[in-house]
Amino acid sequence: MKRIEELKDIIKGKKNEENPKAPERELPAPSKMSMPLSDVFMRRRSSLDFSDAPICDEDLVRILWAADGLNGKGNNENHRTTPTTLNWKEIDTYVVKANGVWLWVPERRVLSFVHEKDCRKDFCLLQPMVKQAPVHLVYVYDQAKTQGLMTDLAMQIVQFINRKNITKMSDEVMAHAPLLDTGAKVMAVYMACAALNINCLARLTFDSEKVHDTLQLTATQMPLCVQTLGYKPKGLLDLAF
Repeated sequence: MKRIEELKDIIKGKKNEENPKAPERELPAPSKMSMPLSDVFMRRRSSLDFSDAPICDEDLVRILWAADGLNGKGNNENHRTTPTTLNWKEIDTYVVKANGVWLWVPERRVLSFVHEKDCRKDFCLLQPMVKQAPVHLVYVYDQAKTQGLMTDLAMQIVQFINRKNITKMSDEVMAHAPLLDTGAKVMAVYMACAALNINCLARLTFDSEKVHDTLQLTATQMPLCVQTLGYKPKGLLDLAF
């Protein structure tokens, strides 16, 4: 029995060597945003003006928590700040900064390292003024995460009913759900940025293939939206690029 356990440990160790865990950087616990909701809606704006000053971890974590953070307790501790269809949690948030590309992991409140290259320019296609912005959030749909028990049950119900209009509707739901779930995160970030006095711009103008390669995505992943963030420029010199 002891020998079996030793063999299991050896096999586990070899798997870890083959698939080493990416370095992670833990972010501080997000502090509360106290601006009244009505004021947040009044201040929500899209902006093309960004200072190149880095966004501090305290502000970044509050924005990421708003986009996809944990707000549950007890048995429901994995509940998120934004909803997803059938609780898929199929939208990943990548953080692109001067010090590289990172993946936000809400369960551990960490940024998981992807690579160290400053590739912010790869996310700017038709809007050159956003090139100097310190942060791009990239929302990536992962189709693999939509496969599971709830999805299987829903599809079995559709097949059981066997009505053409229901089947068509289910196909439309599968197609529209990632867009809706991404939109919820985009709006949550807009609201957090309004409360924090940070400029923000959601964009669909990017080279999808280049972004796919830059983020080192898999075949089941697809970038859907980029949201650019940055502090407000202090003067004309801040706008130079």
